[in-house]
Amino acid sequence: GAAALGDNIASLAPRGRMVMLGLLTGARAPADLGALLHKRIEIIGTVMRTRGLEERIALVREFSATMLPLLAQGVLRPVVDQVVPMTELRAAHAMMEKNETFGKVVAVWGADDAG
Repeated sequence: GAAALGDNIASLAPRGRMVMLGLLTGARAPADLGALLHKRIEIIGTVMRTRGLEERIALVREFSATMLPLLAQGVLRPVVDQVVPMTELRAAHAMMEKNETFGKVVAVWGADDAG
């Protein structure tokens, strides 16, 4: 989102590509257009919400065919910051709002399942 745009552009390598999937910190931000041109950066924006049902179905099928096997084989691994019981959701959400997490926060039913 807006708050991270400048840092994201600065962190990209020449000919880097940034894919924006959401706008958690706002939709409007100043951008260093010189860096975009100098580094030949590519910025792609996408959302699922505005896509039609047929397009969503096709995307889920493609993801299932190409990415799920890689996850099952361990080639791709999700980054999980922490696993929390449902009773700790409020605290976990507060940490996400403060940007104190790196990766996913997974909520599970039952304290014995967290860890």
